[in-house]
Amino acid sequence: MTLDVLLPLKFDHPFTYNVPKDINVKVGDFVLVPFQNKDIIGVVWGKSGSIKSSIKIKDIKKKFDFASLSKETLIFLEKFSRYNLVDLGITLKLFIFKKAFKELSNKKKQDALIYEHKLKKNIKFDDSQKKAIKILDNQLSFDKFSTVLLHGITGSGKTLIYFQKIQDFLEKGYQVLVLLPEIALTNQIKERFKEYFGSYPALWHSDISEKNKRLIWRGIVSHKINLVLGARSSLFLPFKKLGLIIIDEEHDQSYKQEDQIIYNARDMAVLMASIKKISVILVSATPSLETYYNTINKKFTYISLDKRYGDAQLPEVKFVDLKKNPPLKSKFISPYIIPELKNILDKGNQILFFLNRRGYSTFVICTKCGYRFNCPHCSVSLIYHKETNKLICHYCDHEGSLERKCKDESNCKFSFYGLGVEKIFEEVKEIFPNKRIELFSSDFIHNDDVTKNIFESIQDGKVNIIVGTQLISKGFHFPKLNCIVIVNSDMSFLGNDIRSSEKTFQLMNQLSGRAGREVKNSTVYLQTFEPENQTLKSISDKNILAFYENEIKFRERSNLPPFTKLIAFIISGKNRFDVDECARILKNQIPKMKDALLLGPVSASISLIKGKYRSRLLLKYPQEAFPQKFLKDWLKTIKIKKNIGLTVDVDPINFK
Repeated sequence: MTLDVLLPLKFDHPFTYNVPKDINVKVGDFVLVPFQNKDIIGVVWGKSGSIKSSIKIKDIKKKFDFASLSKETLIFLEKFSRYNLVDLGITLKLFIFKKAFKELSNKKKQDALIYEHKLKKNIKFDDSQKKAIKILDNQLSFDKFSTVLLHGITGSGKTLIYFQKIQDFLEKGYQVLVLLPEIALTNQIKERFKEYFGSYPALWHSDISEKNKRLIWRGIVSHKINLVLGARSSLFLPFKKLGLIIIDEEHDQSYKQEDQIIYNARDMAVLMASIKKISVILVSATPSLETYYNTINKKFTYISLDKRYGDAQLPEVKFVDLKKNPPLKSKFISPYIIPELKNILDKGNQILFFLNRRGYSTFVICTKCGYRFNCPHCSVSLIYHKETNKLICHYCDHEGSLERKCKDESNCKFSFYGLGVEKIFEEVKEIFPNKRIELFSSDFIHNDDVTKNIFESIQDGKVNIIVGTQLISKGFHFPKLNCIVIVNSDMSFLGNDIRSSEKTFQLMNQLSGRAGREVKNSTVYLQTFEPENQTLKSISDKNILAFYENEIKFRERSNLPPFTKLIAFIISGKNRFDVDECARILKNQIPKMKDALLLGPVSASISLIKGKYRSRLLLKYPQEAFPQKFLKDWLKTIKIKKNIGLTVDVDPINFK
């Protein structure tokens, strides 16, 4: 007997193998097979077709008894591959953790982590939460697909609500997956799990040791682990009875993987759930426009929580008009708000200064010879990081030094232009010299004991002032945080991103939600040159739905997602001429499609990254169309020069 076996390689088809009489396999089983002089793990895909007798067929060497992929998982794998225009074999790689197979095939090593989870802490729900739980009870059934958006303002107790649903599914013997967009969030939320469930959930992300990953993988496949808290890749773990997926901060663009295999973990989780009859809860204070639009179209159920949990109140949002109250020369914080900030600190409360830009300054120039430090591999300036005294490219991580001889053989004399969070940190230390101030940026915050100590100090009120980037907006709970100053509220509106207003609205709402969770009379200051901006006004008015309604009308008029869909083709290479030529050729070769519009080619806004020039084509097509069915076949036929790369991004969210 012969069977087709799919291999985790860059092929869009399986390979045929003989099944020895002493091996009993079925579709979905993991097997070890020979391929090009080495053994490789694959999965049995199905019965083989007719094969010429002259072709020599190799034998399956071994079957792995401890894991297999269900029929529904194979369907998901195929649909994932087709939708994201990725080879079947490359998609299979997501499901194979090789080191687990290597260790678990050794019968002497059968250890697995066992986690016991049972809701131990009694949760007191208010009326709005009880109403939300009732709707969830009606909508989420065991072994039935249903998707619910839990849209609650920051601090409304969304986590406590989904804790209750986790318990319901665990009691019925189901496994539960909670997805988070950032590794940095796991430290704090795992403590909340322990507080309410008595033990930590199993954590799965890139910082987990290989040993723990093997034990967790084994625990999941043997159904000894029923609750997993993880990043994107945890979606592909070998769950045996997954019943509920919770996607926290569902709007976060970190759910989109943009290298190697490109996909959106949120969207793929919903696709998987629809195939496997799994319930999904999407959780956010500022849902993505696409998700909110799906509730309007009744694809998803909508639950709204418009009050904070307990007695907590939303912060008051105040504009600081920088035209009327400008900062002092070479400074960035308006003196207009400083007396009030000192008053807040004197009362024992905390302040957060926010700027979504890492480093100290965005470019450095010699005032004598005019030399500017640019990245040799990317068409961007090097960012100066004063804390480490390094010049760093935020795209390729190239590092440079300030040491340079000027035209007269003396040292260059540098001036530092542009604004980074370290410069704000320096200014805040000048204004408040006697306060303890912590810098909260991905350059300094890691999954280690130092970071844990910083969190504990902030939570205990030992830190007076936090200066941070976007990282701090994502789900952190700081009880004594009473005031937030958004240093530059206008920065995010710049650029050519069609989602800039949506992203700015989400970021600033999430930021506002960090303040006043356990203290009253909290304030958010928006420093801006444009206080009449409609997005900023919607934040000030606390009218969340008004923003969505206006943005949906704008997108409909402009024929943009969610009313259309996009597929980006990014052509890259070291030779700019070859890249441009390839982009023009591809534009002429892409199959024509009714009601579709092919835009470009245009150079990317940052044309050179990591030594490669980039050009982009953008296919815009109707929501109900599915061009992937012929684009995937077309991609197999095109011929591209060896020095040129082609990346296909379905539903792009990044247009840099």
